[in-house]
Amino acid sequence: MIRAAGLALALGGLTFGATPVLAEGWSITKLGTMPSEQLCMDKARLVINRYIFANGGGSTGEDTWSLYGYDLEPGAQDVVVMCPIGGGGSVNAMMVIQSESSGDDRSWAAQELVAIWNNN
Repeated sequence: MIRAAGLALALGGLTFGATPVLAEGWSITKLGTMPSEQLCMDKARLVINRYIFANGGGSTGEDTWSLYGYDLEPGAQDVVVMCPIGGGGSVNAMMVIQSESSGDDRSWAAQELVAIWNNN
């Protein structure tokens, strides 16, 4: 899609200097179904805070149904745990990790976060 947009701009006579930085990789994990959005958000907050305390990381942030962790170590991983309400009112917890570091760092961080999630 980015290429198509760039091609359309180039063909239209427009030029642009900045190109997007593409992520090295993503990890997407379904964490399970939670009984409520609030319980999911509370658990996500606990998991990310415990991970940062044990392994290092930058900051956290949140909005209505997502919690973010930035620059989690190793490899400066950016993490989002989402708690959207699905059909029937159930909450389907999901985690996305994005980084430009090695797949090994991302995989390790994902495994650690899932282990903390499963044990709390």
